Amino acid sequence: MKYLIANWKMNSIDIEEWFKGFNKFFREIKNDVEVIVCPSYVDIVKCSQQAPNLIMAAQDVSIHDDGPFTGQISALQLSRTSEQLKYCLLGHSEVRSKGDTNSLIRIKSKKLEAFKINSILCVGEDENVLNKGEREKFLLDQLDSYFQEGLCPKFIAYEPIWAIGTGIPADKKNIDEALKIISNFLKEKKQEKIPLLYGGSVSSKNVDEIMSSELLSGCLVGNASLDGEEFARIAKNFRRC
Repeated sequence: MKYLIANWKMNSIDIEEWFKGFNKFFREIKNDVEVIVCPSYVDIVKCSQQAPNLIMAAQDVSIHDDGPFTGQISALQLSRTSEQLKYCLLGHSEVRSKGDTNSLIRIKSKKLEAFKINSILCVGEDENVLNKGEREKFLLDQLDSYFQEGLCPKFIAYEPIWAIGTGIPADKKNIDEALKIISNFLKEKKQEKIPLLYGGSVSSKNVDEIMSSELLSGCLVGNASLDGEEFARIAKNFRRC
């Protein structure tokens, strides 16, 4: 099974137009490609109605269950949005940059598990870490912290911060090196079955090269997922991978 995730972030999307463009190609996608859409919180219900055959994911969740936490959303509230909501992103670099620590990400994962929402754990280093040759230590710190207390994500997405939003994805050598670090860690934890994803400037033009990595099971797509037709082209190209 391959997995393709669209992360719309806080972009304004004409949902009807997006699905109109996406559906031009969607029926051509193989049954072994699972497509997941991460809308903003307020669009989860409308997306579910527009595409009852697609799976939804949230972009983040609060560490709190209830109370005076302006702008946040709890795992309970997410569980009430749609039966199609099965996943939630955790540890995306844009959220980590606002203060999410490894320990907070663990707490969020526990909150999600209580409502049977699966975690998509995002890990990845910035350019400074990469240039210092400290990528392995950095990734292992993120992973080791998460896997404490018996936690286990549904997916792990490698998203090098230096490739996100740049239009230039990591090259195959860098992707393979990072995935090998993650894969070896999972072998030690006896969790080899967790699918590995890549995120960072994925497009229909480069997805086949990215997916040539033997350790990859899919992609987490940001900017290129904002256009329904382009995202469908990426999904369609999965047939060749």
